[in-house]
Amino acid sequence: IHENVSLPEGITAYMNCSARGAPSPTISWTTPHGLQLRPSQFVSVRNLFVFPNGTLYIRGASQADAGKYECTATNAVGSSSRTVRLTVKNTIALARARITSSSPQKTDVAYGGRLQLDCVASGDPEPRVIWRTPSKKTVRIVFANGSLTMHSITEKDEGDYLCVARNKIGDDYVPLKVNVLTKPAKIEQRNQANQKVMYGHDLQVDCVASGLPNPKIQWALPDGTMINSIVKTDSSRGGRSRRYVVFDNGTLFFNEVGMHEEGDYTCYAENQIGKDEMKVHVKVVADVPVIRNKTYEVFRVMYGNSVSLKCRAKGEPNPTILWFSPTNRAIPSASDKYVIHNDGTLVIQNVQRFDGGNYTCLARNSAGQDRKVSRLEILVSPPAINGLRGSTNSLRVSAVKDQQTFIHCEATGIPVPRVMWVLPENVVLPSPYYGSRMTVHRNGTLDIRSLRVTDAAQLTCIARNEGGEARLVVHLDVTDIAEKPRLRSPKTESLTLTVGRSMTLNCSFEGSPAPQITWILPSGAPITTGSQFNKFLHKSDGTLVINNPALSEAGTYRCLGRNGGGVVERTVVLMAGRKPEINNKYNSPINVVNGESLQLHCLSTSDPVRLTWTLPSGVVLNRPQRAGRYAVLPNGTLSIHQASVYDRGSYTCRAANEYGSSLLTIPVIIIAYPPRITSGPAASTYARRGVAIQLNCVAVGIPKAEVAWETPDRTRLVISHQPRMFGNKYLHPQGSLIIQNPMPKDAGFYRCTARNVMGVDSKGTYLHVY
Repeated sequence: IHENVSLPEGITAYMNCSARGAPSPTISWTTPHGLQLRPSQFVSVRNLFVFPNGTLYIRGASQADAGKYECTATNAVGSSSRTVRLTVKNTIALARARITSSSPQKTDVAYGGRLQLDCVASGDPEPRVIWRTPSKKTVRIVFANGSLTMHSITEKDEGDYLCVARNKIGDDYVPLKVNVLTKPAKIEQRNQANQKVMYGHDLQVDCVASGLPNPKIQWALPDGTMINSIVKTDSSRGGRSRRYVVFDNGTLFFNEVGMHEEGDYTCYAENQIGKDEMKVHVKVVADVPVIRNKTYEVFRVMYGNSVSLKCRAKGEPNPTILWFSPTNRAIPSASDKYVIHNDGTLVIQNVQRFDGGNYTCLARNSAGQDRKVSRLEILVSPPAINGLRGSTNSLRVSAVKDQQTFIHCEATGIPVPRVMWVLPENVVLPSPYYGSRMTVHRNGTLDIRSLRVTDAAQLTCIARNEGGEARLVVHLDVTDIAEKPRLRSPKTESLTLTVGRSMTLNCSFEGSPAPQITWILPSGAPITTGSQFNKFLHKSDGTLVINNPALSEAGTYRCLGRNGGGVVERTVVLMAGRKPEINNKYNSPINVVNGESLQLHCLSTSDPVRLTWTLPSGVVLNRPQRAGRYAVLPNGTLSIHQASVYDRGSYTCRAANEYGSSLLTIPVIIIAYPPRITSGPAASTYARRGVAIQLNCVAVGIPKAEVAWETPDRTRLVISHQPRMFGNKYLHPQGSLIIQNPMPKDAGFYRCTARNVMGVDSKGTYLHVY
């Protein structure tokens, strides 16, 4: 069927098209531009519409609407069509402004988004497009297409908009309604109503809020202070700076939590539509101080020395160490007498008798206290004269008339003894004493000048201190003529030094008067007859005894015999042995894969030898010995079982004997690298409801990484060697997470984490279930 229809421009046209059939046919219209329309369907130009009965409606027909329109009715049996040719006549009366298309009558836009309203008009002359906003303001549109664009939409932009097309012939308008979508602030209530944090650690509390517009988040501290992101100094606690930070996602963070930070924290989220709040109670956990090694100890210290009393304690918060004296008085942290170090050690300097008694260490923090008692006993050393201990010692000294003689009385002891000489008829000369012919020097030596025969007598040197008394009885002989000393042993001698074994060096003379014998050590220090110095004892018969000698005692020793007739010298040379040498050589660092075993060799040229290994941690192992994964074999080899990254560093082997030691240092490198996820899930994953979905997570690393999945409800699922089921979630030993029969409640963020001692890697995905 063909039909011709002619209409003046601007007139609304109705073109009927009804059809019957069994089954009921479907009607569609084809426009001149090839566009197909079905009943109750609008087109983009907004002036064409097909009613449910098949009638085509053309609003305000224009020259653009002219052409061939075809109506087609179709069912399962066949089809039928009808053609209408529309002619639009151009008349001056109908050239007024017409709005040919516009945006939908109702438009929704999100808060803060962008709004665009279209309004296309035609006419002759070309019309102007004017918009009126809900605030009754008129906006002239300069864009040729008549569109109105607005950014950052708020609730004030909601309401009725009017598009007006105007020319000299007439006006046209279309009303449009804009609805701004908003959502009140809402906090996701997570299971963190109570949160514990260790004293001195960092606190992080999440506050995730949503809404349109985006809500503003603030936190209220237990004292009521409102914070965003500031630095707050707590002057009441010594000026320690505490930094409270509120991140963009609402998380509250601050460091070094103390007992004052315990309490209720409230998160407030608010926008123009509404507000919400969440309260979190923070509990600060502290440990009662515990003093290590609380065993009652007794320290015995020589008079005048210093002593260290240790008191190491652990606890949270770090405990404060206080010391109390035997009179129960608090000891200051620093003075001329006492020093308290940061680790709690008390140092008492120059101890006296009144320093003895019980000292109490008190470790205290906010959680409680602990105490330890140590006893200090002050020791004194009785006097010794010329290195000889005992209440009374005797010495015979020969001298020549009219000459000068020195009789030594060097007193040692703690405290330093007081020295005096007692002459015949109970004449007492203290030290020091300066007379016309006799002098007592400060070191106790009696100096007699221009000797007389009548000076021959018994003289006594007395040394006293708090430890007791010592006496040296000297029989002084004075002769008229002096004879030069003569050696009774070879003038030179060489001996081999044996470390740790006492040695005796002989030296004897003949002469009149009897020569005074003096030994000169390799260091140049002299030792007179009857005196003792460290390891050296000069006996009255002239021999020099060296007790427990070490390599440092090797060298040349000189023995001098002296009287009024002259001086004779004898030389004894002590030679040391050879120290051991280590045969093994390592020219480059040793590389070993994490988890493998390692052996380090240390073989020496001499036997017996004392061998020790020093580990990178400072631990020292002797041969043979086992300590955990470390073992020193009988041949000196160090064995390390299943080496880890903590075993890297330098290992030092020391081989020593009585003549010295040799060192061998071996650098060890442990091959390991942090985990890396090579096959992980995509950023977003979509699953059909009821259809199983697999999330992959394959990781590599040395040592082998531990793989775990974190589900949206914060449950942590660890991969093991055997398959495991958690509800509808299946864990594969190779790292995959399979969700069987997924439901909307399974939607959310899933994170796979691979971790070893070297580091962590993770990948996450958001699962959508539709």
